[in-house]
Amino acid sequence: MTAPATERTVEKKAEAPDPAYLAAVLRRRQAMRARLDQAEALFEDVDREAVRLLDQQYQVAKSTKADITLDEDTQYATVTRVGGTAEAKVTDREAFEAWVRDTYPEHHDFRIVPARTEVVVNRAFVDQVLAVVDAARAPQYADPETGEVHDVPGVRITPTRSRYYRWTFSRASKRQPLTGRELVANALAEGRLDLESPLAIEAAAEQADTP
Repeated sequence: MTAPATERTVEKKAEAPDPAYLAAVLRRRQAMRARLDQAEALFEDVDREAVRLLDQQYQVAKSTKADITLDEDTQYATVTRVGGTAEAKVTDREAFEAWVRDTYPEHHDFRIVPARTEVVVNRAFVDQVLAVVDAARAPQYADPETGEVHDVPGVRITPTRSRYYRWTFSRASKRQPLTGRELVANALAEGRLDLESPLAIEAAAEQADTP
C-alpha cells in the first residue's frame, strides 16, 4: 500500500555552500588561528615574566595576593600565590638502614627470601621518624625517651607539589556592573589598554606618569 503523498519523506538535495561565504569563513578561521598562535606565544613569555616577578615580590615582602588594575580605581582581577607542599621521604635507603642498624637496632632486622637476604626496618618506626622530620622540617630525629637529637642520613624533605599562582577575573557587583573580562574588552576597544608595546616601554610610561 502506498503512503499518502503528505506522509512521504522527500530528501532535500544537498546544495553546495555559497562560494563567497565559504571563502570568508575559511579565511577568518585560519586568520584567527594565526592570531591565536601569536597570542599564545606572547602569553607564555609574559606569564613566565609575571611568575618570576611574583616570586621575587614574595621573597621580599611575603605577599601572597595582588590586585590587578586597569588604573588606580579599576580592579579587574586578582592573583593569589598557592604554596607548594613537601614531605619527608627516604631518599637513600642504604644510608637510612645503616643509621637504624647502628642507632636503633631493635627496629632493624633481616628477612631471608629465596636466594637472598633482605634488610627489614620496622615500618611503624620509619613512619615515626618521617613524621618527626616532617614536623621539624629538617632531617633530624629527637629520641622521645632520651631527648637526644640525631641527624638522620638518607632522608630529605622533598617537594610533592610546586607552588603556583591562581588568576581570577573579578565578578560583576553593584559597585561595578561589568565583569573583569568585560572591563578588559572595553579598555581594549577604547585604546586604554596596550597589549602590543614591549613591556619595558609600558613600564617606563607608567614611571613617567608617576609624580
